[in-house]
Amino acid sequence: MNRHGERDRTLALAGIFQAANLVTKLARNGQCDQRAATASADSLFEFDPVSVEAVYGGLPGLELGLRTLYAQLVQPAQRELEVARYVIALVQHADKLLSDSSRFEALGRDLEVLQQKSADYDLGEFSRSAQLGRLYQQYVSPVPPQIMVRGEPLYLQNPQLTGQIRSLLLAGIRAGVLWRQCGGKRWHLLTRRRRIAGIASAMLDSIT
Repeated sequence: MNRHGERDRTLALAGIFQAANLVTKLARNGQCDQRAATASADSLFEFDPVSVEAVYGGLPGLELGLRTLYAQLVQPAQRELEVARYVIALVQHADKLLSDSSRFEALGRDLEVLQQKSADYDLGEFSRSAQLGRLYQQYVSPVPPQIMVRGEPLYLQNPQLTGQIRSLLLAGIRAGVLWRQCGGKRWHLLTRRRRIAGIASAMLDSIT
């Protein structure tokens, strides 16, 4: 992935918005788009992808993220403040992870170990989410400011859901790292809103 343009940055940005959307839905409703959730979680195990698109198994794996990104940028009636709050927090933690090479590399090694374990023992979705959640607690939770997830106590006290929420937050941070690696800047969201929304719209049209 040596050459990055606005399409790559938009895809990575959609990865962040997808994770934020999924976390919001799980915390509020106890359920979310499972195809998107699987694509986001799987992205954590793409260590040497040939493209940004390949990180998510192709464009369909980012459809929810592209729709969320488009709505947040140009459809005021559909904007969700909670999604925006998570996006900001995920980018912030991505920056912190990138600036701490030892923590970044240790997390990468542990993800590789988990990938191998998943292959050897055919871990189920619940078990994999739980282990990704533990990696989140180990590598992200101790770093301030903590990402405060808001939602229904019934869901936030469910171990299966909290494991999935943490795994998706980790996936969102991974997308934030990818966005930065593609040259993403926070001011792009202010000065290039229409351009980014146009790219997202074109990619959504190509999916459907």
